[in-house]
Amino acid sequence: MLGALLGLWLALWVASDTPIGRTLQHWMVERPAARLSRISRGQVLLILTLTGVAVALIWLLENDGRMLIAMGLPDVLSLAVAIDAASLLDLALVAVIAVSTIRVRAVVNWLRPRATRRPRARSIRVRRARPPANDDEERPALAA
Repeated sequence: MLGALLGLWLALWVASDTPIGRTLQHWMVERPAARLSRISRGQVLLILTLTGVAVALIWLLENDGRMLIAMGLPDVLSLAVAIDAASLLDLALVAVIAVSTIRVRAVVNWLRPRATRRPRARSIRVRRARPPANDDEERPALAA
């Protein structure tokens, strides 16, 4: 297989400006790159989740886990494709990140005033004395 791939790579390199070279370039480089560019984050998340479940089953259940995966994984994958589980996992991931961000901001906003609090000097309020309500005192009359 390695020899065949090296031969194709050599053919791409040597015959790059010929019609065969352009056809090889189209089928071996451009088309696979176009298909790979359509893979979304949700699909990668689905693959990682299913891989993690498969590894956990094999590790915990040993031979029974291998048999369970061999018989059940095709059905799980077809179900995931049918209900577009990649989008659901992507949505769940976004929800978890949003909730975590909101909680972190709330905790930071709650802790910030407590961490920067300094003892403040308290000012004493002095009230101005009001004049008496009755006018019994003799005052000099103002000259008009």
